[in-house]
Amino acid sequence: MKEKQKTSHVFWTGGQDSTFRLLQLLLTTQDQVQPHYIVRHEGSTGNEIDTQNKIRRAAIEKHPELRTRFLPTIYTNEDLIPKYKDIDEEVERIRKKVKVHEQLQILARYCRAFDIEQIDLIYERDLVADEDKRVAHHFGVSSAFRSFTNPLVNMSKRDCYLVAKDKGWDDLLLLSSFCRRPKKKDKPCGICGPCSDVLENGMGFRLPLIARMKARIQLPFRQYYRKNYLNQNKGVFKWIKRKFESRL
Repeated sequence: MKEKQKTSHVFWTGGQDSTFRLLQLLLTTQDQVQPHYIVRHEGSTGNEIDTQNKIRRAAIEKHPELRTRFLPTIYTNEDLIPKYKDIDEEVERIRKKVKVHEQLQILARYCRAFDIEQIDLIYERDLVADEDKRVAHHFGVSSAFRSFTNPLVNMSKRDCYLVAKDKGWDDLLLLSSFCRRPKKKDKPCGICGPCSDVLENGMGFRLPLIARMKARIQLPFRQYYRKNYLNQNKGVFKWIKRKFESRL
């Protein structure tokens, strides 16, 4: 009897981290790869979906053998994902110690709703995000995040790029997007958090010159804000959160 082909699940945004993991699975294993994407009410959603389509077309054109293993992306509107009291309570418990993005809470609910036992969620692990790395320690351990795995936990963005370059698929990786509010022709803004992260993590060449200068100027402020996240409801941080949280 022919052995059933393994299917690997990955949350894919079209960003560099999740795209690296997607390509790694497609090009270094024989697994079927099932991408998942949560459609949220954010300005970057359309750009992310466009990016995914570009990467899919380019990958299959370059590697036609991927056509049967690169499964169609499952798109789910966030409004269709039910809430679970135990997951929300566990997330709130973790939030007392460390920042937990709302996106993680939604993804945890998604895994419960659609009975996903294991899925790769490539979460921040570079120097700029100590708080995020502390959250990632709960993956596979916390009851809320038990389905999440972060196989690139010991690799930086720069490491991933160098691996892709060595393997000959950096051209596909560089089709990925990262900016929350791209300008015309998909140019990175240099103002949002992900643009600053790209600069901080040794990938500044992906930013146009003006965007790179903007990101560099505001980087110390962003680092200070993130390190003091748990003080967000006090003093000046309360005002910053109300005015600028979507950009941080």
